[in-house]
Amino acid sequence: MNKICLLLLAATSTFSCFAQDKGMENANNKPYLGLRLSIDASIPTDLKTTEGSLSTSSNIFGTGGGVALGAVYNIPIVANLFVEPGVDFYYHTNSINMGNYFQESDVFNTDFQNRSLRKFGMRIPVEIGYRYDFDSSISASIFTGPVLNIGFSNDYCVTTTELEGVKYHDSGSMYYSPLYQMQRANFSWRFGVGVNFLKNYYVALSGDVGMLNMIKNNSEHLKKSMHENGFQLTLGYNFK
Repeated sequence: MNKICLLLLAATSTFSCFAQDKGMENANNKPYLGLRLSIDASIPTDLKTTEGSLSTSSNIFGTGGGVALGAVYNIPIVANLFVEPGVDFYYHTNSINMGNYFQESDVFNTDFQNRSLRKFGMRIPVEIGYRYDFDSSISASIFTGPVLNIGFSNDYCVTTTELEGVKYHDSGSMYYSPLYQMQRANFSWRFGVGVNFLKNYYVALSGDVGMLNMIKNNSEHLKKSMHENGFQLTLGYNFK
C-alpha cells in the first residue's frame, strides 16, 4: 500500500511539473462563447437483418452530407483542461440504394430517381478536452465526449419514372415507416482535434461513433440493426 501511495505521489508531482509548462497552463483562461459552422458527413453502417440463424447485410442507406450551425460555451476546469457543452441544428441528406433489393425496371417497370433521406434535427455535444498554447494567438486541442442527437424530421423522398414516361413522387416519415422505422434519438461518442488561430478563429476535425441501433421495428424473430456515424469539419469564431 505504501508503495502504491508513493507511486501516486510521484505521478502527481510529475504531472504538476509538466503542467507548469506555459503552453499547458494559462493563467488567463476564462469562459467564452463560440459560434460554430460545420460541414458534415452522415455515415450509416450496413443494415443487418437477422431472422433465426440467417443473417444478411446491405448498404441500403448511403453516406450523405449536410451542414450544421450552433454555439458552444468553453469552461476552464484546471490548467488548460476544459469542458465545452454546445448545441447545433443540422440538415443532412442520405441516398437510398433501392437497387440492392430488386431489379428496378424489370420488376416494377419503373426507373427510380432522386432517392434520398432528408433529415433535420439538433445535436447536444458535451466535450472535455485539453489545449496547448503555442503563443497568445495560436493553440491546439484534443477533445472527446458524448453527443445526444434529437431528430425533428427524417423524410424519405423517391421520384420514379414509369416506362410510359409518367412521373410519380412518394414521400413520408421514416419515424413511421412500416419497413424500416427509425429512432428519433441517437447517442454518439465524439473524438476530435482543433486549432485556435489569430486568437479568435477556430477550425476542427471530429468524428462521431454511433452507439444506438437506429432501427426501431424489431420483433422476437426478426432483428434489424443499423448505426449512424458522423464526421465534421468545423469552422468557428470565439468571443474572447
